[in-house]
Amino acid sequence: MAKKGKTWIKTQLSDSWYKKAKREGYRSRAAYKLIQIDLKYKIFKVKGKFPKKILDLGAAPGAWIEVILRKYLEIPAPKRYRNFKIIGIDLTTIRPFENAQFIETHRTDIFSEKCEKEIIQPEKLFDVILSDLAPKTSGDFRDVANQEAMVEKVFEFTKYLKKHGNIVVKMFQSEFTNEIMKKWKMHFRILKRMKPPASRESSRELYIIGLNFI
Repeated sequence: MAKKGKTWIKTQLSDSWYKKAKREGYRSRAAYKLIQIDLKYKIFKVKGKFPKKILDLGAAPGAWIEVILRKYLEIPAPKRYRNFKIIGIDLTTIRPFENAQFIETHRTDIFSEKCEKEIIQPEKLFDVILSDLAPKTSGDFRDVANQEAMVEKVFEFTKYLKKHGNIVVKMFQSEFTNEIMKKWKMHFRILKRMKPPASRESSRELYIIGLNFI
């Protein structure tokens, strides 16, 4: 295990996206995956406007929230929403964001009753739902099974997605990918899959992007 840990650290330190994240002040290299997805699919435009309420699942350490925050702060102050809100959820504690009272983070399991009833449900509807959730890997078939369960759960949360809203969901490439695409294609005007350049070549991860929820 120690050897594997050293190998991972060495790979991470030599990774160009990791170095770029350090230079540009992001909490992790994952920020660029979201940036690249948005660059191609404009997920932060809902009916031509920046979203007012965003749900980020699997949010730790907070890099995707940082991307959203920077985009929000690019909007001229007089035009920013007074009721703008970002909710981040993860099993790991997310370090607070200074001077951003509109960011709310929770340490909880998305499969828990508390998560839905006490955190998500009271917010009613979101303009954008994001998920970078991934299970702890064990190196066998359980990884894909656990990821599939997470993907199914995230898509269940579309009951809290506004009409015309957008969703981004990470999953591992498998036969299940085509099933998900077929199942959810009818619920979005556009449904695509993408492996951002910032994803490692060795990774099976890809992202399902649903635009304009019907």
